Amino acid sequence: METTTALSQLAGRGDLDAQFRLGYRLMFCRDRQHRDLIKAFGLWKQAAEQGHVRARFYLATCYDFGRGTRKNVRLAMRWYQQAALAGHEVAQYNLAMGLRDGVGVRRNLRAAVRWFRSAARAGDPEAQSDLGWCLHEGAGVRKNLREAAEWYHRAAMGGVLRAQFNLGLCYRDGEGVTRNPTKARHWLRKAARRGHTAARELLKTRRRPTKVSQADDHPPRSPRSVARR
Repeated sequence: METTTALSQLAGRGDLDAQFRLGYRLMFCRDRQHRDLIKAFGLWKQAAEQGHVRARFYLATCYDFGRGTRKNVRLAMRWYQQAALAGHEVAQYNLAMGLRDGVGVRRNLRAAVRWFRSAARAGDPEAQSDLGWCLHEGAGVRKNLREAAEWYHRAAMGGVLRAQFNLGLCYRDGEGVTRNPTKARHWLRKAARRGHTAARELLKTRRRPTKVSQADDHPPRSPRSVARR
């Protein structure tokens, strides 16, 4: 692992990866006294403007969360898009959420589904869950309960709480899968043990939840900032 001094020298000579890594170190250093969010933002911006994909994603998170710069969701979505086009799956997911909710970009459900699908195919569990919801509700895409259940299952296996709940409902009601009370209880109990209120209530009362409960897979936009080196 290079020292901060060595990374600084490389970054100063225009090494894009060094600029990204130094920015990462300054943003997430365990010793908060050594953090410098403004300098990290500047380094990521410099690397992002020259095409560094991960720097583009992290620059977007700076604008999205107001780290090292003033919050600007419109610019965040612009940089998420640049990273998404280069194949960054979390950027694809965050862009999809912006398009789904019309935050920082014009609302476009069809485009949101395309980006959810791209991130889901790349293995992102959160995107798999949201894609499942879109397919279940026919939001921006033709309704397809079978495919919705398949994506819920992938997301549930990946640990996404709301996907575990919704998959339980699918098995309970026979939506997209063969009705199976045993599997329904299995997934509902998994969700309940992790604190899902609707799952707990459903297991207690055995009453059919309202449509609002089924749509529990559609939370407000909450973009993710991953800490990957």
